[in-house]
Amino acid sequence: MGLILRKETPNITRYKLKKEYKDLLMTIESLPGVHVTSTILDKTFKNIKEKWNGILIFLHIEESTQEGLFFLTRCMDRRYWEHGNKWTIKLEVGDVEYPNGDRPITYMIFRPFQDDDIEQNIIDECKSLVDNMNEHFNHDAFMNQSFNMNKEEYYLVDETAFDRRVKLEKLGL
Repeated sequence: MGLILRKETPNITRYKLKKEYKDLLMTIESLPGVHVTSTILDKTFKNIKEKWNGILIFLHIEESTQEGLFFLTRCMDRRYWEHGNKWTIKLEVGDVEYPNGDRPITYMIFRPFQDDDIEQNIIDECKSLVDNMNEHFNHDAFMNQSFNMNKEEYYLVDETAFDRRVKLEKLGL
């Protein structure tokens, strides 16, 4: 247990999600310049499978920094993550600028379903991606020596304190 990537935002906490999905969204949100705008993870697995045929997480990437997008892409790459061959980041262009003036580009994390997929596969992959992101963050050769990334731009929390607070909230304390 120690410091982990995690950022709670009202946009994420408003969803009623499984813990693993919420952990993934909060870890993505902890990256500099990356904002989760919406997801379909709050739907039932059956509904997602029938209507969208895969997992979708929509992101806004601030134009002023691309470090978070680079970090996320690196962590999802098939060379550095065992499930990277299943997950992709795509983008779409809209017509309305973001409130901060950024161009209307929306990034989407997409994980299409395969015939034999069950929800536990997706949950395990979400946990694996969170672990991979935390491993990358703590890999000094990657963060400092290779790409000179600023660790102070990432949101970190103490995992033990966070888990304790969540348990107390569930008890109504």
